[in-house]
Amino acid sequence: MSEKQTSYLQAREALLAHITITLKQDQRFIAAWLAGSYARGEQQWFSDLDLHVVVAEEYSATLCAQPWSTGAKTTPERLALFTQFGEPAVIYEVHANNLRGGTFTYVLYQESAINVDWMLIPQSLAHLEYPALLLFSHAELPVLRAEEPPSREECAERASMQVGFFWMIAASNVQNFLHGDLVQPTNCATRCSL
Repeated sequence: MSEKQTSYLQAREALLAHITITLKQDQRFIAAWLAGSYARGEQQWFSDLDLHVVVAEEYSATLCAQPWSTGAKTTPERLALFTQFGEPAVIYEVHANNLRGGTFTYVLYQESAINVDWMLIPQSLAHLEYPALLLFSHAELPVLRAEEPPSREECAERASMQVGFFWMIAASNVQNFLHGDLVQPTNCATRCSL
């Protein structure tokens, strides 16, 4: 491992420890855990932090507010939370990425170049997912086990839909190529209505 990689790894572990201690001492937060590569024990030096944070009900209306579904912005309350751990260089929210309900905010911290996927979940919707690396918990949370794998028929149906969609988009792009427009992205809504 290079010196730069070692430095990044140490900075990420220090950030994780700082986040854990700070959130654990804050009455607004009930629990926190890591998902993704950390939960599976497969993290690499470049792995991000997929952080799930359970917000106490009395604070969830503000911290888990969704005044927009997606955008390069966040609420003042979430920004105050995130900036406790460094200056954000990039903030981008896509709340549909939080499958448990609540919010999803990608934060890239300026000085360390570490990214944290912050998923804030109201306590009433929280389930500890599996696998998860629990950082702390002030209350017992129900465990959400992985869903049953899809049947062969469901897999075949999904594959058929995806292949069909691919060919539909590919065929609609023929018009772009015939007109010499190799850059124009396909607007599916427009093309599908032709």
